[in-house]
Amino acid sequence: MSDSVQGPLRIAVIGTDGLPARYGGFETCVEQLAPRLARRGHATLVFGSSVGRTARAVDGPRLAHRYLPLRANGLWSVPYDLLNFLGCGRRVDARLVMGVSGGIFLPLLRRLAGPRRIIVNVDGLETRRDKWTGFKRWFLGRSEALAVRHAHVVVSDNQGIADMVQARYGRASSVIAYGCDHVLQLPADRARAVLQERFGLAPGGYLLTVARIEPENHIAEMLQAFLASPLPLYVLVGNFSATPLGRELLARYQGEPRVRFIDSLFDPEALAALRAGCHVYLHGHSVGGTNPSLVEMLPYQRPLLAFDCSFNRHTLDNQGGYFADVPALMAQLLSLREHAWVPRPTLAERYRWDAIADAYEALCRSGGAA
Repeated sequence: MSDSVQGPLRIAVIGTDGLPARYGGFETCVEQLAPRLARRGHATLVFGSSVGRTARAVDGPRLAHRYLPLRANGLWSVPYDLLNFLGCGRRVDARLVMGVSGGIFLPLLRRLAGPRRIIVNVDGLETRRDKWTGFKRWFLGRSEALAVRHAHVVVSDNQGIADMVQARYGRASSVIAYGCDHVLQLPADRARAVLQERFGLAPGGYLLTVARIEPENHIAEMLQAFLASPLPLYVLVGNFSATPLGRELLARYQGEPRVRFIDSLFDPEALAALRAGCHVYLHGHSVGGTNPSLVEMLPYQRPLLAFDCSFNRHTLDNQGGYFADVPALMAQLLSLREHAWVPRPTLAERYRWDAIADAYEALCRSGGAA
């Protein structure tokens, strides 16, 4: 690789649904990262999908957006990522690629890019997710392998992901997690008012989960354990109407008075009130590295129970409580009065967006090892 680039950079961020964030962790990351890079003087271009989008981000002096008429997710993500990459041309110093869907094209695209840096965030090694089977799993695995092999530098969002990349591909990663200091924190009286007005809830009267409704997030198992406990209410926020598992759970529990389903929610004030007011937060994610939904709970200082896997233990620095199956979670829920598994306040300081921007900026300048 060439020596570090000095002065302002031209950076393209590709592979996400775009801004304003309306989908997941990658979009939240870009929403926090891109303006910070622009404020540091770097010309930053963010690609996004115009499909179904009612609002578009406003361009600024150093931050621009380009929208494509393709979906950014599912099978469409492959041509979408390719067009993102080609749309950069040779006008950028660094391409920050979020995800590996377009990795199948990376051998050719790296040749076209020449010395211009390609930085690939491998996300949560998507082939581990149950929703991918057959040809789709094979194709995604192939794209992942090519992306890891041909990127100038690989980013993993969790040490557990970095360990897997090293074991599977023999490739070192730069470990850069997600931040949590962007989350809104409300005064106690405002949080109580929002809970009552929006949801009819009182602080401390419910357990909470915010997640995508996929099998590997153990939503069904957490519901089963909760309903076997004497606790009064479980509130779940997620895309229930958009996934087969979500629709199945809605049908199964629609008459259960101790369970409240709330479809995907992106209102910062409503989320802040729900998070601040919960008695315990349940986190069932078993894949995906550092899950934004988990780190975003840290500033609220609520007790946490997380699925026992290396990713969650790395994220929480082994703090909090853990469960590996339904009986283990049932036992944890029954002992809540004796144990409050609240991570130390200093843990949230590890997940600051300015430090994350520092790390990405350094990679854009140097590119890491080829």
